Amino acid sequence: MPAVPLVVTPRAVEVLRRALEAGRLDARRVGIRVTLARGLRGEDVRTGFAEEAEPGDETIDAGGVRLFVPSDLASSDARLDVAAEHDRIVLLR
Repeated sequence: MPAVPLVVTPRAVEVLRRALEAGRLDARRVGIRVTLARGLRGEDVRTGFAEEAEPGDETIDAGGVRLFVPSDLASSDARLDVAAEHDRIVLLR
C-alpha cells in the first residue's frame, strides 16, 4: 500500500507564511524546516527557518511556502494544522 503524503492545511500555511513575513524573509529563498520532538503532550512540532533541505529531508510546497520535512514525516498519513492556542502548529495523525 503506498504511503499517504503529509497534508498541510490552509490554516497552517497561513501561520507559516505569517512567520516568514514577521521575520521579513523572502519565501522564494527561505523555507521552514519542520521536525518532531517528544514533549509533554506527545509529539511536538518544531519549526525553524532554513535556506535548504538537510540530507533525508523532502521539500513540500505548501501554498507557496517551502517546507523541509524528514522523509518519514513527509510520507506519513498525517496532517499539519493549527491549534487555537497561540496559533501553534500541530501534527494530527
